[in-house]
This record gives sequence, structure tokens and C-alpha cells, in this order.
Amino acid sequence: MIERLCKFAAAIAFVLISSTAVQAQTTIYPGNLPPTPAQSKAPSLEDYLASRLRAASEDQRSYVHEIVRLIEQGRLDKKLVLALERRSRGKNPVFPLPVFERTLRFEAARRHINVPTIQEIVARNGATAARSIQDSRYPR
Repeated sequence: MIERLCKFAAAIAFVLISSTAVQAQTTIYPGNLPPTPAQSKAPSLEDYLASRLRAASEDQRSYVHEIVRLIEQGRLDKKLVLALERRSRGKNPVFPLPVFERTLRFEAARRHINVPTIQEIVARNGATAARSIQDSRYPR
């Protein structure tokens, strides 16, 4: 009887010791590794906004670049722009850029900041301005 009790106690002690060793290994390994260079490289704000707002054309990317430039100058708040980006994706997930443009102009006007439209940026750019006059529905 005592011999069976000793074997049982030894088996329980072995299980307890091995489970703490395994538990210590699992807590050290996955979460505490340093990130790889691919994981630590975050996209720039301009790339992030262009991809999330689905800015496909050169003119649309120029608009996003102008917004990022206003943020870097300190005229626009980064938190405001990111909040409006999330809101515009909620309103129109397929093509959120027009919603973003309208809401950003409205919020910027409330703060007395002049934000250009995409059409104003197209008018500044001479190479694409002539192309944008023609309707894209009709071939040349």
C-alpha cells in the first residue's frame, strides 16, 4: 500500500514538474521574440492612406500626398485624418475617396483650414489636366 502511494506521489510530482517546464517554454517563445525586419517595417502615412482610400490614379495619389503634406506642416491633425478615413470606409467601402474628400473639406472648413479638392490638384498639374477634360467613357 505504501509502495503504491509512493509511486502515485512520484507520478504526480513528475507531471507537475514537467508541466511547469513546458509552461515556461511556451511563455518565453512566442511573445518575447524580437520582430523580424519585415514585421517592424510599417508603411508610411501616404502609402497607408492611398491604399485604404483606394487612390488608384496619379491625380488621386497627388491628392493624398497633398493631405500628408498638410499634416506634416501641422495644419491638419493626423488623428482627424485617420478618423475621417475610417468613417469614409464605413460609408463607402468600395470607393471611399470621394466621401473622405467631402468630409475632410467640411471638417477643415470648421477649423478655418483650406484643403484643396482633387479637381484643384488636377488643374495645377498640366500633364493630367488636359487628359481629365475629356470624358473617359468615350474612346479617342
